[in-house]
Amino acid sequence: MMQPNISLPSVAPDVQRKVLRGVVVIGSLTLGYFVGKRIFRKLRERKTSLLADKSPEVRQAMSLRSAMNPSGASWLMWGDGTKEDVIWQVAQQITDLDAVALAYRNLYSDELIKNLQSELGTDDFNAFLQAVSSTRVNDRNSSGMTVTDGAYAAPQKLIVAIQAVYVRTSPDASYHGRFYEFGENKNIHKTAQPGEFIGYATGKQHYDAKNGVRFIEVAYKKDGISKVLWVSASSKYTEQFASKNALLQKYPQNSTSLMTMLPLSMLDWMGLSGHRMVTNEAVQVYDEDFKPTEIIPANFLVGYPVMALTGGLNEYTLIRTISGQDRWISTESLTQQ
Repeated sequence: MMQPNISLPSVAPDVQRKVLRGVVVIGSLTLGYFVGKRIFRKLRERKTSLLADKSPEVRQAMSLRSAMNPSGASWLMWGDGTKEDVIWQVAQQITDLDAVALAYRNLYSDELIKNLQSELGTDDFNAFLQAVSSTRVNDRNSSGMTVTDGAYAAPQKLIVAIQAVYVRTSPDASYHGRFYEFGENKNIHKTAQPGEFIGYATGKQHYDAKNGVRFIEVAYKKDGISKVLWVSASSKYTEQFASKNALLQKYPQNSTSLMTMLPLSMLDWMGLSGHRMVTNEAVQVYDEDFKPTEIIPANFLVGYPVMALTGGLNEYTLIRTISGQDRWISTESLTQQ
């Protein structure tokens, strides 16, 4: 049986040239993009490294990287050991963790928090955060303002917006109010204006790893209604004050707000939905340095959660007790009421 003679349409030479030219152009643009991106990254890394003599944050970022990656080869980072003693020394020096993380990203195209979590494990990573937080929360200037630069905010600190900043109902920075953001967590309560009093810190914080934003929880009671909200902890957006007088010296326009927006007492906190934590079994309690303090029974009202530390084999929650102490308890031994 004879096969049918099928002829394929020929492609004109000029069309072939155009297709070939298009492939070459696309290939050149793609190559140029990746080469340019690499050159830009190298220039950024060089510029950042040149700031080491002037910027303590750059030096701290470099020291942390060296401690986590002693060999200097990034592909060996997972297995070349960790100099934890160096990390603790650097933690005591950090006054602006946001700036250190930015310098780290510029230098190594990597995320500091993620690397620290991986290298240190659950307990030690949390101890690192506590060391950094304690240093900055206790650092105040002569006006009584707490200099935090994104630090952990102790309870009842007064929070004021430095520039326009979203105040959210949950610690998630994914949504920005744009018309095309469908399906996002639409959690913007309002936009606080520069100089506006936002509320009182509860002591609770949360790191939004997806968006690289650290949040502090704020609250107040107005006209008998309690509000619990979240705002960026970065010193670019918010300031923390130790007293009303210190706040009014810098932002006198908030005198009315301070009279109508009242702080919540500890008993008020314990009455808020989602803030009561109760043990579901007898459990060991640890202090801020992860030293065991006592064993408490099941069905014991311990306080409200400040932060959780996830990673490794265990997960712990930092609890602020009714007496104002911070205590670590295994998360699986807690139930939220």
